[in-house]
Amino acid sequence: MNREDLKQVRENWYAAFFAGDVERLAQIQAGNFTVITEHGVQSKKSQIDSISSAKRSGSWFPQGGRKHDTELTIQDSGGSAKVTGQGYSISGQSKGPVVEFSEAWEWDGTAWRVVNLSYGVARNQN
Repeated sequence: MNREDLKQVRENWYAAFFAGDVERLAQIQAGNFTVITEHGVQSKKSQIDSISSAKRSGSWFPQGGRKHDTELTIQDSGGSAKVTGQGYSISGQSKGPVVEFSEAWEWDGTAWRVVNLSYGVARNQN
């Protein structure tokens, strides 16, 4: 596994998310992609639809946004990787809460695809 390739795809995925680039998100996310939060589970289609709707209404990160990892660990095992850590988002001048996250990534033979993202407010904030 090329860790740098995975890190770059991951950065592209987050940039697409904050930009609301649903076409790019759809390319990077596996068909069975899910997001798990304290609010429940969201499918890829549901996530893409809600981002598209928020963009149309002008409420999707209107000042832009980005993420900042404060901790990051990558555990690889052949064609898959688990990325865990803590971080926060920044939108305009606003900093979001520190969250703990876990991402499951798979190599499909040609590219890294994210299969799952799970996150919630960190219990031990750094």
